[in-house]
Amino acid sequence: MDNFSRIEIFLSVADAGSFTAAGKKLNMTGSGISKQIQNLEDRLKSKLFYRTTRKVTLTEAGELYYKRANNAISNIREVESELIDLQATPTGALKVNLPLSFGISHLAADIAKFAATYPDIKLDLSFSDSRVDVVAGGFDVVVRIGAAPDSVFKARKLVSCPIIVCASQDYLDKHGTPDNPQDLADHQMIIYTGKDNQNNWTYQNEDRSIGHVNFSSILKSDNGEMNNQATLQGIGIAIQPLFIVIDQLKSGALQWILQDYHSYPVWDIYALYPADRFLTRKARLFIDMLVEACKKMEIGDECRGKTECRERI
Repeated sequence: MDNFSRIEIFLSVADAGSFTAAGKKLNMTGSGISKQIQNLEDRLKSKLFYRTTRKVTLTEAGELYYKRANNAISNIREVESELIDLQATPTGALKVNLPLSFGISHLAADIAKFAATYPDIKLDLSFSDSRVDVVAGGFDVVVRIGAAPDSVFKARKLVSCPIIVCASQDYLDKHGTPDNPQDLADHQMIIYTGKDNQNNWTYQNEDRSIGHVNFSSILKSDNGEMNNQATLQGIGIAIQPLFIVIDQLKSGALQWILQDYHSYPVWDIYALYPADRFLTRKARLFIDMLVEACKKMEIGDECRGKTECRERI
């Protein structure tokens, strides 16, 4: 028997806590399991298990070997799965969750093209601004907007997501243009309710210091597109993701104000999948499509405050 097989037997015994239980799982006799463990211990010149009539437990050397061997076997199996997956035609279900406004306005057409390109992939799409449980919901890919995700997920950044302050020229003509963030407290504010601290804006000054301003609302909703329409009607000032108002900034229907102040913390848009889950080829292809779809949204910081850059937004 080769050493790789003995390592797998060792891991099974450690997990099961007995030679007999491991033998049943591997379709081997208890004595056969014991013999292979003995051969492994002889090769390593280390005792891996404490043996009693009822159970076996890992020695200190066994615990170290288990940790390293388990990681190694897991990595080998993942690589094998990846290689097999690379050769296969992408098929089967792919469950994806996307933010409502961003997904519909900026990704829907590209997703439809993806579905036409890969007809054997059965897409299950949900568009919602509510935060979903990736694992419990069985999602393969989740698109999220916000600060960098935690280590529970593997993440691929799709695009930056500047948060800007904007208003219609009609509103600014009637109520004046704020000179600094604190002036917002005296203005009619349109508020997005789908975030924490909805009546507060945290921003970074030019000197990188952090500031806060509190305000009340003239209108609030849990949908960015609704708030965009209210802003266009001159109802008030809104703090919005750039992707929601980008077309109106291009046309001049909305004005980007307080450009010297940056929303804090910085937000980006990410494609996430569980860190402990193998990324299938169909999921990788879908994420690659998202990256390409988002490239047209990139806007350089050099465009801030320059009217000649409107065509470059």
